[in-house]
Amino acid sequence: MIKIRVDKSDRCSEDYSLFVSFPYDREIINTIRSFPSRFWNPDTKEWETSIKHLDKLKSIAGPGYVEITGKTKALQAKSDVNIQHEYKTKPYEHQIEGFNYGLKNSRWLLGDEQGLGKTKQVIDIAVAHKNNHGYKRCLVICGVNGLKWNWKEEIATHSNENSWILGQRKRKTKNTIVIGSNQDKLDDLYNIHNIDAYFLITNIESLRSAKIANTLAQLCADGVIDMVAVDEIHTSRNPSSQQGKGLLKLKPKYRVALTGTPVMNNPLDVYIILKWLGYESHSFYQFKNYYCVMGGYGGYEVIGYKNLPRLKAIVDDIMLRRRKEDVLDLPDKIYINEYVEMSPKQEQIYKEVITDIRHNIDRIKLSPNPLSELIRLRQATGYTGILSSTIKESAKIDRLVEIVDESVENGRKVLIYSNWTDITSYIFSRLSKKYHGVTITGDTPDGDRKHNMREFQENDNCKFILGTIGAMGAGYTLTAGTVVIFADEPWTMASKQQAIDRCHRIGTKNNITIYTLMCKDTIDERIHDIVEKKGMMSDAIIDGKIIGNKIELLDFLLS
Repeated sequence: MIKIRVDKSDRCSEDYSLFVSFPYDREIINTIRSFPSRFWNPDTKEWETSIKHLDKLKSIAGPGYVEITGKTKALQAKSDVNIQHEYKTKPYEHQIEGFNYGLKNSRWLLGDEQGLGKTKQVIDIAVAHKNNHGYKRCLVICGVNGLKWNWKEEIATHSNENSWILGQRKRKTKNTIVIGSNQDKLDDLYNIHNIDAYFLITNIESLRSAKIANTLAQLCADGVIDMVAVDEIHTSRNPSSQQGKGLLKLKPKYRVALTGTPVMNNPLDVYIILKWLGYESHSFYQFKNYYCVMGGYGGYEVIGYKNLPRLKAIVDDIMLRRRKEDVLDLPDKIYINEYVEMSPKQEQIYKEVITDIRHNIDRIKLSPNPLSELIRLRQATGYTGILSSTIKESAKIDRLVEIVDESVENGRKVLIYSNWTDITSYIFSRLSKKYHGVTITGDTPDGDRKHNMREFQENDNCKFILGTIGAMGAGYTLTAGTVVIFADEPWTMASKQQAIDRCHRIGTKNNITIYTLMCKDTIDERIHDIVEKKGMMSDAIIDGKIIGNKIELLDFLLS
């Protein structure tokens, strides 16, 4: 007989937990240990776990062998999602599923693939909680700089609620809104009751300020902020950073994390997600040692992973993830790899750089991040003007301009990506002589990013949008574009697909053509092999850093 008591929780993520006791049974113990959050109380001889696991416990015990006592009404409240909600914009079927899932779970991860409308789902959930459960405020924390404006616009589109970006101020000389200092954000929080907005919006970098993080934490504890949504949470991966520590202080009634990037690409990224949502009780050191194989210099480097089936089971249990091909009938993606030959002068620069790298290869192999040492080599295939004051050539960008010409002649708009602002600046100088276009890079102010996105989306005369993968590769809706050009590739397929999905998402009506430009017989081809390859070598690169055998990977890149 399994005895289950339903009562208030102090440790699990929900308001109520199951407190389970039973005569010793190895099968039941192993089942409970497979749950993402479970705690053993040696004093009461009870396991505490989430009420979502009730059906699993019933099935393993068998009919008539479960006794449930305590606050059983909480079980009914958990399963009852028939609350009143009127959608302002018509949802897709998968968005209704996400809405209902979000009403059943108060601590969860929305991992839908890019382009499936995660923002709308969260907005509808937040409004439903306000109207049915009296939530006072919902805080949206943006993990990518510039997404604040996107959220503000989406909230206006999908709800009748007001929104306020922390620190927003009207510029006196112009009728525009700018984001002020951290002190302006603090002033807003100190006077939060005077802000007529249900949705508050800020960026993750705000949490680097201990005053802002502590004030937000107190507002959550006081019930002034009932719900927090963290968009692109995978960008805040370091629990030891100031913003990571600040995020972990926020413990509102309702928490939802959002990411379109497969979190299992880097198991260490999962820690802060599980910790913030309340499903991980261990320290980061303990977590790392359980899931990582350590080695390298001094035994402090991550050289591989272990126990991943266990971690995947935990993530799957708290995550709702759908893929576009499973829920939407979107147009096709057409991939074209373009190989170009460098001019003799460009090839000369490339050979000089690779000779220097090979000469210093022993030092590079000992570097904490050897891939950063290869940036000059990659830039040599992009535009030699970055490296030389006399030789300024680029076979790839010559071809890129031709592709843009062909695309514009056929009435198509173009998205262009590079890893470096030096490359995007040169491309823009070439293209702007012919066409009107806009840019989104790390140097683009927040307010201008929103304007540039709308210019590309709404102005027929705007033929291209150009940006760095880090700045423009996530969070934006750019469905006006039907041609994507990579002047150079990111290190991982996940980053590349995320950038492509700026235009391949809800609202896409035409096929998307993706060009990847590579200089023949250069590092470009080796990187493309790694990005496309399903195997150990591609898994060895996480966020532009090598996790694993540095020597093998460097030898391959320089072959």
